[in-house]
Amino acid sequence: IDIKDKKIAREVEAKLAQAPSVVKLGDQIARVDRREIANRLRQFAWVENIELDRNLINGKLLIKILSRTPIARLTSTSSPQGASIGFMGDDLDYFYLPRQAIDQAISSGDKSWQQIPELTLPAGSADEANKELKAGARELLELFSQDLAARGFEIKRVSARDNASFITSANYFGRRIEISWGSINDLGVKVEVLERLLAQDENKKVRRINLIDPLKPTVR
Repeated sequence: IDIKDKKIAREVEAKLAQAPSVVKLGDQIARVDRREIANRLRQFAWVENIELDRNLINGKLLIKILSRTPIARLTSTSSPQGASIGFMGDDLDYFYLPRQAIDQAISSGDKSWQQIPELTLPAGSADEANKELKAGARELLELFSQDLAARGFEIKRVSARDNASFITSANYFGRRIEISWGSINDLGVKVEVLERLLAQDENKKVRRINLIDPLKPTVR
């Protein structure tokens, strides 16, 4: 198994080795049950698709696992499917996984599913408008993960009614701060204003910051 994450490699090997074994040394390559291998590996919540290739000449079985990359977990407003949990991938597509599969992944020690920030967007938007909202949400999520995380922020939720009403909720050194960004225009300027506000002693306990107009920010 060629993969940088050795933990995942061990998980895949253990899953394939579970009884009844789907791959046995000495078996003819033509007798390998590709469907059973794919079904077994799809039990991992992070697996999107499985590609298998049997090479009858050299006797090798190539298993290619395509993984999902969720960047946000949909709230009940955005995800109406009760038995499933919805996610948005970095490609902006929504996908749904059985709630039981996520619970099993968490109980087995994979806590990353609990740390995915929530996303609340209006349901039933026009495709183009919805795509713009998703792209805006992704930009804010990337801002936190690539920039603001190093400054003490831990993003918990992104929400928006439209492209001019983005709001984030994040932990910041032990307190929850809600930031109203408005649109995602001028994010660089808004981040600079945010840092200046938080550096002021009188703002040590603020819980809400309005950056819709970065020239006239307000705090509460």
